[in-house]
Amino acid sequence: MVKVKFFAWFREKAGVAEVELDIKDRATVGDIIEMLKRRYPALGEAFDGGNYFVSVNHEVAELKQEVREGDEVAFFPPVSGG
Repeated sequence: MVKVKFFAWFREKAGVAEVELDIKDRATVGDIIEMLKRRYPALGEAFDGGNYFVSVNHEVAELKQEVREGDEVAFFPPVSGG
């Protein structure tokens, strides 16, 4: 299992703050996204736009990064400030 956390409008679209997913061996962040899009169709637009950050175990990650049992994956919208 991996824990997936949603922040800001990801949480609003999914309707939950976090979820646990069973993953296959050698699953990637991209695989996790596809699973989430099937489970939470409202997330499709957010992910397809590509305007977000993802982390694995509190480190910035890319779509091809592998995810292992026990990892934490989090999705964030872009952050701006001044």
